[in-house]
Amino acid sequence: MLEARDAMTGGDSAEQLRARVDSLNEAASSLLKTDDRQVLELAGTAARLSREHGYAPGLARAKLIEGHAYVGQGDSDHALPCLQAALETFRELGDPGGQCNALESLGRLYLQIGEMPTAEEHLEAALALSRDCKDQATEATVLNLLGGVYHRNGAYMRSLDCLHEALRLHHETGNRVGEASLSANIGVLYISLGQYPEALDHLTKAYALLQNGGHDERTKGNVLINLGHLYLNMSKPQSALPYLEEALQIVRTQQDRLREAIVTCNIGTARAQTQQEREAEIAFREALTLFKEVQSRQGEANALNGLGGLLARRGDGRAAAEAHAEAVRIAQEIEDLEVELDALLHLGQVQADLGELPAALTTLQRALTLAGEAEHKKTVSDTHRALSQVYRQAGDFERALHHHELYHDAERALFNEESDKKTRELSARFDVERARHEAEVERVQREAAETARGQAEALVSERTRELEQAQVEIVTRLAVAAEYRDDLTGEHTWRVGHVSALIARELGLPEEDVSLLRIAARLHDVGKIGIPDAILLKPGRFTPEEFERMKAHPFIGAHILSGGQSRLLRMAEEIALSHHERWDGTGYPLGKRGRSIPITGRIVAVADVFDALTSERPYKKAWAHQEALEELRRGAGSQFDPEVVEAGLRVFTRRDFAALMRPEGTPPPPTLRAVLATEAWPPVISPAP
Repeated sequence: MLEARDAMTGGDSAEQLRARVDSLNEAASSLLKTDDRQVLELAGTAARLSREHGYAPGLARAKLIEGHAYVGQGDSDHALPCLQAALETFRELGDPGGQCNALESLGRLYLQIGEMPTAEEHLEAALALSRDCKDQATEATVLNLLGGVYHRNGAYMRSLDCLHEALRLHHETGNRVGEASLSANIGVLYISLGQYPEALDHLTKAYALLQNGGHDERTKGNVLINLGHLYLNMSKPQSALPYLEEALQIVRTQQDRLREAIVTCNIGTARAQTQQEREAEIAFREALTLFKEVQSRQGEANALNGLGGLLARRGDGRAAAEAHAEAVRIAQEIEDLEVELDALLHLGQVQADLGELPAALTTLQRALTLAGEAEHKKTVSDTHRALSQVYRQAGDFERALHHHELYHDAERALFNEESDKKTRELSARFDVERARHEAEVERVQREAAETARGQAEALVSERTRELEQAQVEIVTRLAVAAEYRDDLTGEHTWRVGHVSALIARELGLPEEDVSLLRIAARLHDVGKIGIPDAILLKPGRFTPEEFERMKAHPFIGAHILSGGQSRLLRMAEEIALSHHERWDGTGYPLGKRGRSIPITGRIVAVADVFDALTSERPYKKAWAHQEALEELRRGAGSQFDPEVVEAGLRVFTRRDFAALMRPEGTPPPPTLRAVLATEAWPPVISPAP
């Protein structure tokens, strides 16, 4: 068909030829993101005809479309010259709209391949032109892309300003898909800030927009990936996997190799977090291959970080160090600060594990310098902690103490900035959510009497699920807030939940109960939020009056968690009330004995005491692993259920127990970030193991 058209050009007038070129370009543009091969064929023909007959506007448009198609394929080598040629021709023609489109496309491309300063330069120029042309749609797209640049550089507040302005523009123009995309990107930004309820709100809003008049499979895929990423950050890999697997089906249907790589890498993270190491390694290596194919340098670095963490946990330190070192090199090359900080922290830890202490200190000092310059407070804290461990390993106890004190100060500063305010806000929000839930249930139940009962009950179930999800988020935040006050790392709640699940599985509890216990056990000490620091952090023995105050925290925790309708919240309430009861009946607060104590409370009692013994606190040193095991054996039959102790000892003496837990001094999992929604930010990836 194309050959027949070309044969006719000899007799065509200039006007007819231009009309044909415009028609070819229009057809090619309509096929973008659906059939890139056909796009390149049509745009290539338009470009050749335009060049042969001196039709500059047609040539510029054709090269721009070709560049878009190559960007969609992840082929930066061919995309870059096409887009640069389009920009130059539009400039010669004095076409500001065309220049704006070419600059926006170049900015998107440079962002995708990780050249941040160049991306920012092109996008700032595109933003100025879009405002001059009063093109709100393009302005919103460029602001979204600039938000991605600032996010990658750690400038979160500038990123948030760009995203909210773009969201306003999409709302004014009635672009529901654009609104969904921006809401998803704002959700991702809140994930980076650790504000998970806000992230969940925006991602849920994005999904609702797509379901109600803004259907777009590409954006839906990205929202699903971001929801998976959110649950990975919350240490809920089992909740993340369904979202990621659905997203994988969508991106494969669209033959989107870049996003297929991203989802595969995220699935590798989820598999690693659930100890499916073989499946995780396969996923990371597959993702690495895909990222190389589409020339995503940032993706390569993230996959290498994930693979390195997996190899380190397996004990293959040399291979882990090589993977993290390569991730550092790539991150420096593309100027991606967050990926570089993640890789440096983990590389330093692996080097220390290999006994390469001078190299470890050099690596971690670089991480500390970069984090300090970027005011990356959490990374500064994590790096001081890692340096303290390395100096202690090197026998330099003075420097070890110095960095430990700096780490402690940094953690306290981070927490105390908004501790009281957050506690009040979260407590109030929990009460409001509970009241809303009860009112909603009453309303729907009234409707059930008037309409079909089955439909109303399904609606009650859905509303209950949504509101309980919000409640769980809030009480989990409260649990962490309480724990930070007497746990230097803030990780005690995570470890108690993780160990409780391992013990429950060893006892043969149903897998559904194991999964619930993993989360519910994290809330065991939420009642500490009501105990004054003067008592909670006291270094010596309690007076009788102080001990009575301390014994109130199970009641406080149970009261906070009371009224929940889900099994999860009911289990959490049960644990909060019973985890200080003793097998011989001398515990508190109710003095229950033996099997009258719920099995969940008996399990958490063992997990809690073991972790408390082996962890350093402001008022005590950490016990050695073997000493803690002996203490558990001594308490079997008096403090603890003997069967639970035996199951716990089988867990604690497993050869791979250290690999299952985060070793002391290891930085938290790298925050490699999520895939960002369509029409905007290029792909980024979720936490590695």
